[in-house]
Amino acid sequence: MRRGSLVVFLFFVLMVFLSFILKYNEVVQAEILITSDYPPVDLYCKKSGKLVFQNFESGKNVEEGDVLAIIESSSKYEDVYFLKKRLSDNKQSISTLDNLFQNYPSTLEVDVEIHQSYQEFLKAYQAYLLYLNLNEETNESDNLNSRIARLKRQINIKERQLQVAQRNYLLSKKKRDRQKTLLEKGVVSRQEFDGIEQELLIVQNDVNKIQEELEVLHVDTLKLNDMSSKSQNKNISNASSYLSDLQLAKQRLRASIEQWENDYAIKSPITGGVTVFDIWNNYQHVEEGEHILTIVPENNNHLIGKCKVPIKNSGKIEVGQNVIIKLDNYPYHEWGLLTGKMASISETPKKGDELYYSAYISIPELVTTYGKEIEFKQEMFGNAKIILRESSLIERIFYQFKALWNDLKT
Repeated sequence: MRRGSLVVFLFFVLMVFLSFILKYNEVVQAEILITSDYPPVDLYCKKSGKLVFQNFESGKNVEEGDVLAIIESSSKYEDVYFLKKRLSDNKQSISTLDNLFQNYPSTLEVDVEIHQSYQEFLKAYQAYLLYLNLNEETNESDNLNSRIARLKRQINIKERQLQVAQRNYLLSKKKRDRQKTLLEKGVVSRQEFDGIEQELLIVQNDVNKIQEELEVLHVDTLKLNDMSSKSQNKNISNASSYLSDLQLAKQRLRASIEQWENDYAIKSPITGGVTVFDIWNNYQHVEEGEHILTIVPENNNHLIGKCKVPIKNSGKIEVGQNVIIKLDNYPYHEWGLLTGKMASISETPKKGDELYYSAYISIPELVTTYGKEIEFKQEMFGNAKIILRESSLIERIFYQFKALWNDLKT
């Protein structure tokens, strides 16, 4: 009995000792998608129909904004892009109606929406050109300026006449003053003095008349200046109104073309290589929402992993924790595992049918634990184990007893 008790006691002590020593990792498992900083872009058809234009092949490099395919529509795509190019040409000079219809023919085959916007644009352009060519306000302003110039010349003449009249008035006044002195001395007769006085009054009347005429000329000049200013303001206002209508019609036409492009043209949003899915040639029928192309970006030096982290134990995840990755493309039994670091995790879970946190894993290189280098391919799927921390067996037992004790107390 004593030996059995001793063996049991020693076995218990050994188990407690081992529970302190033995440790293992606490992990959170999540799905992972490995991609680059610039992920590939999938292109889908927005309309059903035939491909009437195809400018791509698998592996071909394309630039951002390149038109890769066009789906058949009621518009002739050559005419649509001809019109778009004309609208973007800032160097074109159109001054007459003949030039207008040469640059913007009325025979373009476009759909109803673009056609309506196109007609409004042509109508606004015609009104603007007619205004510039007739230029009634400018002619009126020129006439007023010419009349103002004539009045100014008349004012200059009258001012010189006034100076002469004022000079004659001063001379006549001095003559009258001398004759008055002689009259008082009895040298000249009263009749002679009255004649000199009458001459002075006539000269003074001439001065007053010229001053009145100058005043009238100044008033007329002010009126014509006011009319000229109003005419210029009207001219500027009308020109601005016609130009504004033209710019508005141009923007509406551009918007119609952009809407047509969004519906029927498939353009590359980035620079990269083309990956083709089930598309072989022109006039092949495609369905709305069909995935036909993927553009793989050229720059894929920095790799990241996107994880969907479940809610359970997510509070223990911290930046810098180690992550072990198993790729579906490369079985880990043969190729080994990849390692990474926790870079960031969202502060709130994403709402939807499934609640999860979005986490990003930094992957320094594609070299596995077996020393094998994996060829990078965009969007490689797999599973990730986020290593939270090492816990001993005794800690885990203690957590269980603590939780049981708390349950009993409540």
